[in-house]
Amino acid sequence: MSIFTIYSKMTLKTKVILVFAFIQMLVSTLASAHPGSGIIVDKYGQIYFTDTGKGVWKIDVQGKLTYLPASRFHWMTIDATGYFAESSKNFGQYFERVTPQSSIPALIMCSDFPLVVNKDGNIYYADTRPGFAQIIKRTPDGKESVLVSNKIFEFISGIAVGTDGSLYITEASNANANTIRKITMSGTISIIATFVGKSDIDLPLETVPSYCRGLAVDSTGTIYVAATGSRSVLKITPQGKVTTILQTTSPWSPTGVAVFNGIVHVLEWHDVTAENLEVRSAWIPRVRKIGADGKVTTVATVSR
Repeated sequence: MSIFTIYSKMTLKTKVILVFAFIQMLVSTLASAHPGSGIIVDKYGQIYFTDTGKGVWKIDVQGKLTYLPASRFHWMTIDATGYFAESSKNFGQYFERVTPQSSIPALIMCSDFPLVVNKDGNIYYADTRPGFAQIIKRTPDGKESVLVSNKIFEFISGIAVGTDGSLYITEASNANANTIRKITMSGTISIIATFVGKSDIDLPLETVPSYCRGLAVDSTGTIYVAATGSRSVLKITPQGKVTTILQTTSPWSPTGVAVFNGIVHVLEWHDVTAENLEVRSAWIPRVRKIGADGKVTTVATVSR
């Protein structure tokens, strides 16, 4: 009996379960293989970004690139006020403080989950493990509580915070149309926009056209999203209108964005061959910026 015959005899419920299992397998593959998406800008305009082949890099206002020893994690957030500045180097099960103890701002990385430090002084992170699927609040003294749970949270690939303290996520529970959602501190979940990427033979390895990663929100509530699968950066108004403000071409793909004084900073990665997919040092990052006038400039490229 062929696999197609077996599939045709399945109940609708079984088919749905198989489809979700396939999507989860796809996202898990992306999570294990993808480069980092952490990029942040401090109040001085200095840029920090993750390098899953090396650690963390800093770009000062003069454009000088400096290496900061750190674990090769995927996600990073900035603690501008220093709520976690006195934490241990490694704390909780997943977190690492990159900057020296007592240093403000503090840079916090996470090994497995997208995270952000909110204006209330707590870390919020997406526990994407199957069977958990929740947004967790972690206080500086280590207390954790669940903000909200939902099956779709298994597929979160980016998280950011707005000026009102609400969280924004990208999630890929529908592989063909990734969703940008807003989560208030009361736990209300709403859809801001969905993104359907165009099919293209020039897709990044091990991804799909609609796949989105890191995102950022500016003071007006405008959202910027690294649409990795379509090699683009999206701009989404508070009303949900989606436009493309940057379209890259092979071999580069954006995975993270940060906004500072009207400038959008984009973390991009150079494609690798299939045999180097799990070789972290093979991934090469660069940072570009999109000015208020739309001009795109390369800020720095890491060399191996």
